[in-house]
Formats: sequence, structure tokens, C-alpha cells
Amino acid sequence: MRAAGVNGVPSMRPWRYLGANPDGWWCRRGACRGVTRGGVFIDREVPLIARLGVSTVRLEFPWFLIEPRRGTYDWRRSDRIVRTVTRAHLKLQPVLVWTPRWAGKTPATPPTAASFSRFAQAFARRYRASIRHIELWNEPDLARYWNGTQAQYVRRVLVPGYRAIKRGNPRARVILGGPSFADEAWLHRIYDLGGGRSFDVAAFHDYSGDLSILEHARVVKAVLRAHGDARKPVWLGEFGFEEPGTDDLRHAALLEQVLTRPAPIAMAQWYTLRDDYPATCCPVQTVEESTFGLLTGDLRPKRSYGTLRRLVLP
Repeated sequence: MRAAGVNGVPSMRPWRYLGANPDGWWCRRGACRGVTRGGVFIDREVPLIARLGVSTVRLEFPWFLIEPRRGTYDWRRSDRIVRTVTRAHLKLQPVLVWTPRWAGKTPATPPTAASFSRFAQAFARRYRASIRHIELWNEPDLARYWNGTQAQYVRRVLVPGYRAIKRGNPRARVILGGPSFADEAWLHRIYDLGGGRSFDVAAFHDYSGDLSILEHARVVKAVLRAHGDARKPVWLGEFGFEEPGTDDLRHAALLEQVLTRPAPIAMAQWYTLRDDYPATCCPVQTVEESTFGLLTGDLRPKRSYGTLRRLVLP
């Protein structure tokens, strides 16, 4: 049995709406789906995560909301999330992502190394007592998240971000922004571009939905080994697929397989806690239902929720 985690709902889907996700923890007052403010989502969902007994909660921390103007930080929602999750005896694993408008043309635009460094260091220092793992961007191999080159990712986020986080919290461990699949060439290129010393944990995502995930993890480990980094752990930052209803037999089966069968995976984080509703705003208008969750959109436990709980609790 390996360590398990769960993903919260994304903070923004810029291909739907350029702003805080109306159906997530970061939504703005008056611009949330079915609730008055994002704190309601936090208060409802954190106890349900705690009941699972998982090791980590992987969650986007959107730079564009935390530093809306250069040098001006709004830590209110961030502090609320960290405080609530910590009090529930859960370990938060933030993903620093989304460029503010003052730092780039779009949320996926590569920022300058200096601007990202200042933010990353401020974040690491502020939460040094409670957060030990920080991920640098989400799926930087996809244009919807990173509209730049891989070299820009390494030189503007990975290398300067690693140094900044270590300055802010020397004990923090930095996670490589997980690519959308076990992309062997992309991972080798991280080393070719000089990024090999700028992460402590390698990550990848996998939505194949079957046991090939385990073989894909071996591919990632082989890249690390080829560059003398075999001791670095591999985290499966996102895995899952859509299955509606509460009798999600395929979700439950995949969880059991990935969490119990041999593979070089130190941490496996399911995507996501609950089914969610991508929306535009404002007013809030739901455009689809996304059924990746362990819970339904109205927080009814699926079979997979019970399976994960059974697997991770003593």
C-alpha cells in the first residue's frame, strides 16, 4: 500500500472563464455556483477529505488571485485554506500556477524569472510552518496551462522557483510540474536544459484509466535513473477518468490496483475529490458536468470513496 492523496477542484479553467473557478475553493463572493462564497466549499469538503485518511491534498494556489497587483498580496483566501486544512490534520500540497495580468498577457504566459521568484519565495516563507511540498506549475507540457517553450519553463519557473522556495523555506521539497503524461522525451529535456537539480520530487499525470499507469511510472523512474537521480521519488499527481453515479466500480478497481500493485510510485493523488461543474461567469452558467470525483457534485459518496478510505485507513 503506497501513500495516497486527492486533488481539489481546479482554481481556474481559462478555456471556460478567465477568473476564479465558480465551482471551487477560490470562487469570489457573488460568483460561486450554488453557494454565497468559496469558504462554503472549503468547510464542506475538508472534513470529507479528512475522513478519507489520505496523506496529501493537492490544490492549485493561483498566483493571479494571490498577487493581483505587482507587490500587493491578498492572502485572505490562501490563509483560510491553509488554516482549515492544517486544523483537519491534513498535509496540503500547493501547485503554484497562473500568471497575473501584470506579469503576462494570459494566465498561461511565461512570466519573468524575477516576478515568479518573488512570489514563490513569499509563499514559501509565509507557510513554512505548515507546508513542506510545493509544485511548480501544472502540466507545463500543455499550451492551455503553459503557452511557452519548455526552455522558458525551466529558466523562468523551475530553476528560479526552486531557489526562491529554498530561500523562503530551506526544508521545503520542490515538485517538478507534472506533465500531462509520462512523456519520456519531455523529462529528458528538463535535464538537457539544466533543470535536473531544481526539483526534489518528479511528478507525472496519467488518465489512461488502466494498469498501464504502473508501466508509465517505470518510464519516469528510468529517466531519473539515467540522469543519476534514482533516489528521487516519483509522484502520480493526477490520475482518474469520468464515471457518473455512485456505483463507480471502475473507479474503485483502478484505485485498488494503483495503490497496491508494485510500481515506483511514492504518492498517488486521485483526480478529484468530487464531481464538478465547469462554468462561465458572470452570472454563473454551468456548461458541463465533470464526473471524475470520489463524491457526486452534491457530496454523496461513491463506491470509490469507500474503497479509498478502506485502503488507507488502518
